[in-house]
Amino acid sequence: GALLQAAREAMVNAAKYAEAPSVSVYAEVEGDEVAIFVRDRGKGFDLEQMPQDRMGVRGSIIGRMERNGGTAKVRTAPGEGTEVRLEMKKQ
Repeated sequence: GALLQAAREAMVNAAKYAEAPSVSVYAEVEGDEVAIFVRDRGKGFDLEQMPQDRMGVRGSIIGRMERNGGTAKVRTAPGEGTEVRLEMKKQ
C-alpha cells in the first residue's frame, strides 16, 4: 500500500507541476524487490530550495517510503525533468 501511495503522489505531482506533455510510469518486480519509476521531462525543480512546509515530496513520498521500509530517490534539476524511483521488498 505505501509503495502505491507514494507512486500516486509522484504521479499527481508530475501532472500538477511538471508542465510536461506526458508522465511515464514503469514498474518491475525482480525477486523480492519491487521498483516503480515515475518520470517526466518537465521543468524540474531544486529539492533543496523547496520550502520545508511543502510536504508532498518529503512526507508523502520520501517519508512514507522510509517509514515502511522502502527507499525513494528523487533525481531532478531545474529544466531537466524529474525521476522518482521507489523501491521496496515484497512483504
